[in-house]
Amino acid sequence: MLDVLAIGAHPDDIEIFMGGALAAFHAQGLKTGICDLTQGEAGTYGSAETRALELSKATEILSVEKRFALNLPDGNVQNTESARLKVIQVIRDTRPELVFTFANAPMRHPDHQNTGIIVRECVFLAGLEKINTGKPPFRPSVCIGFPELIPTAEPDFVVDITKFWDVKLNAIRAYGSQVTAEGENDGNTKTFIRSNRFWEILEARAVMAGAKVGASFGEPFFSDQPLRIEDVLTPFIKKDIR
Repeated sequence: MLDVLAIGAHPDDIEIFMGGALAAFHAQGLKTGICDLTQGEAGTYGSAETRALELSKATEILSVEKRFALNLPDGNVQNTESARLKVIQVIRDTRPELVFTFANAPMRHPDHQNTGIIVRECVFLAGLEKINTGKPPFRPSVCIGFPELIPTAEPDFVVDITKFWDVKLNAIRAYGSQVTAEGENDGNTKTFIRSNRFWEILEARAVMAGAKVGASFGEPFFSDQPLRIEDVLTPFIKKDIR
């Protein structure tokens, strides 16, 4: 069983958009897992086999307990009954309290957009007894969204990842077929993720999110339901910046 399940469209999605938070959750003693809807086989660089090896290394860096690959077609993730049943099965197998996926907002990549839609439906559908997957029904407590690299709205909350910034970067660097080392790209690239600009925007995203809560680095999230707060001080105290 897991406390947290993060669901992305491609290997490296979770590392890029919430790798720091997953590392922080693990440090807090939570059991974490990742589900990739595709193998990333349609990407310009690297093969599915190469990305599988890179994924294994990144998973180890983030100390993730379980990782699932649903093998949906990369570049053509669609909200079909078959896709929903696969996601429902993972949710029922792992029974997470919290499910993270792409935010309910316009996305640059259609696979990201559709992944968020599928997962939100499945968080609800997984609790219906008459959907038979061979496992008992289970409904997570909440679905939480993360934006792509450039958030378009104010987040509901930010996870302080200052202590885990290097862990996040190392997990992303594990995908050597997809990214180049910071500052080493000469501009001759077909994909944004292999450009120096990618690293600049990644850091700017984390700095901006962190600044909102007084941290050096943060990751922004959107909750599909209101947050319940029992300790009113802790969420609002800005630790690093006054």
